[in-house]
Amino acid sequence: MILMLKTKITNVYIIYIAVILVLSGSASDLKSAELNEDFFDMSLEQLSDINITSVAKKPQKLSLAAASIFVLSQEDIKRSGVTTIPDALRMVPGVQVAKLDANKWAISIRGFNDIFSNKLLVLVDGRSVYSPFFGGAYWDTVDTILDDIERIEVIKGPGGTLWGANAVNGVINIITKHAKDSSGLLINALVGNEERGQLNLRYGGEINKDTQYRVYAKGFEKDEAKDGVDDWRQGRLGFRVDSEIALKDKITLQGDIYAGEEGERATSDITTAPFGTYASKTDVVGANILFRWQRNLSENSDFILQTYYDYTEREHFYVKDQRETVDIDFQHRFQIFKQQEIIWGLGFRYIGDEISKGALMSLSPQQRSDQIYSGFVQDEISLIDEQLILTLGAKVEHNSYTGFEYQPSARLLWKPFDQHSFWGAISRAVKVPNRMEQDAAIQRTMASPTLAVNIYGSKDMDAEELIAYEIGYRFLGKQFTFDSSFYYNEYDNLRSLEQGGSTSSVVPLVVDNQLFGEVYGVELAASWQVNNFWRLNAGYSYTQMQLHLRNGSVDQTEEFDEGDTPHHQTTIRSLWQVSENWQLDTAMRYVDMIEGGRNKESVDSYVAVDIRLAWQVYEALEVSFIGQNLFDDHREFRGSTVDTQATDVEPSLFFQAKIEL
Repeated sequence: MILMLKTKITNVYIIYIAVILVLSGSASDLKSAELNEDFFDMSLEQLSDINITSVAKKPQKLSLAAASIFVLSQEDIKRSGVTTIPDALRMVPGVQVAKLDANKWAISIRGFNDIFSNKLLVLVDGRSVYSPFFGGAYWDTVDTILDDIERIEVIKGPGGTLWGANAVNGVINIITKHAKDSSGLLINALVGNEERGQLNLRYGGEINKDTQYRVYAKGFEKDEAKDGVDDWRQGRLGFRVDSEIALKDKITLQGDIYAGEEGERATSDITTAPFGTYASKTDVVGANILFRWQRNLSENSDFILQTYYDYTEREHFYVKDQRETVDIDFQHRFQIFKQQEIIWGLGFRYIGDEISKGALMSLSPQQRSDQIYSGFVQDEISLIDEQLILTLGAKVEHNSYTGFEYQPSARLLWKPFDQHSFWGAISRAVKVPNRMEQDAAIQRTMASPTLAVNIYGSKDMDAEELIAYEIGYRFLGKQFTFDSSFYYNEYDNLRSLEQGGSTSSVVPLVVDNQLFGEVYGVELAASWQVNNFWRLNAGYSYTQMQLHLRNGSVDQTEEFDEGDTPHHQTTIRSLWQVSENWQLDTAMRYVDMIEGGRNKESVDSYVAVDIRLAWQVYEALEVSFIGQNLFDDHREFRGSTVDTQATDVEPSLFFQAKIEL
């Protein structure tokens, strides 16, 4: 069976590469005979060396970033044909993306993948969408009009020195366009077999010469899997206003509101209703508003003050979670000497929640409020002007779960030639306990008709710790780019489940910190500008996890965590401007198997192919036909730890029309 699968995968790859080679000859002919315009606005060197902000909390050339970072541009997102942000992240080497059902994803970086992944920080325009309930992001509500995304910056590796606790294995920063870059009317509609329908409306304009705005509405409905009840519908409204006053002050005000309903199939082994396998619905509601003020004090000095309010409400079959967050963040950048720059900042966050008992879970106390106080400083020293740069930094936080935590880092970048960069880093990061780990009681399963196995949180839970060692090399040429990173992560105090004192009716499993381990791997990305009209992108990642029990531990979850992350992932993308008005873009990805372990569900490796054919009918009208996950159904992940069943990912075909006026 395994041999047949590997043969199938190899054959699909051979066919795909053969098609690419045929296109290569066609594209070369087009270059000399048909087209005279360069349809890629920037060379690879210019595109790759854009300004980024997530690594240093300031605009910085990618070639000077001493970190493993990958940037998805608006062009990447558009030409991939994806309809969700999670699917866009599949293009990033080293990001593990697995679809559980039509509305849920397991997403992580450098291991520990799960639907409740808790070592990854996700930001939207500087607003954290991390949920303190389980320590991760609900990806079904991380959304906006994809045409309004300027870029997505993905840091692979610790970001705790600047971004704080829970930015352990990576940071994903979704950055939307300035309002002045989204003026006019946009209508984007699509319909298909899995994408039942989606409509995006956006209008942008000027309030005055210094102030621009946009407003938008988005709604969609997605089909359920053939073996599931995981249909999904959601609506969203939002706005953004940007104002620049005398080139000195920049002000942003933006907000969103959304509501949705999504299905899932759940299972229950407990003796209270609901029983067995049953269909369930999850209702989600949320709203947020963000204000940001940036003042330029001089050419080399500025400060940023940002605050936001976020409200979320989510009713699962297993629990109902209502939560509000208030966040205030201040940072100041200045130069001491010509070759030394310092950034420092202070932050405060208030989180209040009310969590009502569901079919499987209850929390005590039901209501809770937490505060986080933080401060950071980072010193960037140019030892040799833009050739040898040392960056030292640390962040100190006080949280309501474990008290004070510190997260230092040291990074060194060496740029011996204009197109070549070498870098290395040593960092410490922590993941603090979340609400579920400390306060939950979960009725997990029945060991027998009279004996239940329950999971309980612990107020003695400590922070998980990471010491990360990273090195990398980056080459940014005009026609070819290459980026590589190698890492070795040492973890301590990882979450485990230990058996408590049993009773005649209950076997309690208590959350503890009795696991430790190592995760190491490599991430590679390359781009080749074959000619003015054809570009190839490729990515590969390898991840190896080794988790261990401390003496006396009886935990049985370490093999689960090791097996949930595929060892190998490969992606190949082709972007081809066939003629002045036609584009043909294809992508192929291979994802290694997920190993079960201890009677846990295994998931086979798979190959998926996507294709997009777009026709620019008029300057204002583009129509496209898109196929995703072609050729076969496949499973990408196991059922979740709260008894949500996984479904197969099916081929999706849809037609899209976009009008921009």
